[in-house]
This record gives sequence, structure tokens and C-alpha cells, in this order.
Amino acid sequence: MPRRCVFCGVIASDDERFVCVECNTDLPWIGNCCEFCAMPVVSALPAGVPCADCQRDASPFTVTRAPLHYSFPVDAAIKAFKFHRKLHYQPAFSDFLLRASARLPADIDAILPVPLHRWRRMRRGFNQAAELAGPVQKRLQVPLLDNVVRTIPTPYQSGLDAVERRRNLTSAFRVRGSITASHVLIIDDVITTGETCRQLAAVLFDNGVAKVSVLAVARASKRGM
Repeated sequence: MPRRCVFCGVIASDDERFVCVECNTDLPWIGNCCEFCAMPVVSALPAGVPCADCQRDASPFTVTRAPLHYSFPVDAAIKAFKFHRKLHYQPAFSDFLLRASARLPADIDAILPVPLHRWRRMRRGFNQAAELAGPVQKRLQVPLLDNVVRTIPTPYQSGLDAVERRRNLTSAFRVRGSITASHVLIIDDVITTGETCRQLAAVLFDNGVAKVSVLAVARASKRGM
């Protein structure tokens, strides 16, 4: 079967891989953003300078990368992938992550896909973050952490504000055994408030990890950004 663009369905050439030239051009790529939280900003920030939000509430992450805005058609595609098993989106999403991984710190020595509770994984049939992480792990040639688990079947985060998300995720993750990595890369599909990754980072820090970075397909942004 010929390979088709995951967004419009036209036959894609070998050079176009999973997204055709037209769709790739029209996707909501993020230009300027904060290097610590990936929040889009109007003007480029000097290296090492956090955005206003990170100045008020310091980000725990060494870097955060998300190449796309969480807006149409990316938002619809991520929901179809995650909630309706449209797994044909995975190669394109992983390809976006691979492009963004070129700007990650060189000292990353482990990857952690955001864990799902076992019951949700059974119902869904897969962990979307783990599916996205595979090609990145192969590229970086670092181990995948499998001993960080979600122990509480938290309600969906969709529709919750930052405070509700924090309350929802409190004590939701724990480490079984030990972690020897010093710089862990968390991988997820979308960053909304960043609370899931913050809670994971806190658990990693408590277990001896020195640095945590984040890589996601998309970043929800403030209106007008």
C-alpha cells in the first residue's frame, strides 16, 4: 500500500515521509517559546532567560521541547490517536519528536514515557506516550525506565484547571526499586498545564535523579500566542 499523509490522505513521496508538503507547511508549528516550559512567546527570549510564567513559578525542567501548538488539526489528531486507537498517527508524531530531539541536552541518559494506570492501559489497549517514545529511544540509544508507575487511576485531566490537575495527580506516581539515571527525558503527547510532568519530576528528584527534561508533540498555549 502506498504511504499516505496522515492528515489529508494524499499519497506521500519518500521524501515527505508521513506528512505531505502542503500539510507540513500548514501545521501550527511553534516559533518562539520558553526553553524551560515550551510556552509560545511573542518574541524570542535570550538563551537561559525564562518566560514570565517560569519567573513567577520556576520550572523544574532543564529544557522542554514541543514542536507544535495544540490546535487544529494537531489537537484532533492527538485525540483520535489516544482515545480512538487511530495508530496511523504514531509514526508522524514520533517523527515530529525526532526532529525536536536534535535540540535536547546531550547528557540525557534515560527516557520515561508518562505512565498510565494499568486499568486505563487495559481499556485503551496501549500507552500513547510509550508508542511515541520508541523511535526517540532508538535515536538517543538510552534505556527506557519501566519502574515508574501510576498507582492511582486518576480521572482524565481534560477540562481541569491547574489547581484541579495538581490535586488530581497528588501521589499518583511512585518508583519501584531504584533509578540510576541522572538526566531523565519525560515523553508525552501534549503539555497542557505541565502538571503531570511536574509531578513525575518531583518523584524522580526524590529518587536521586539530578535533572529532568520534557519532550512532547504539542503544547497548549495561551490565547493569542
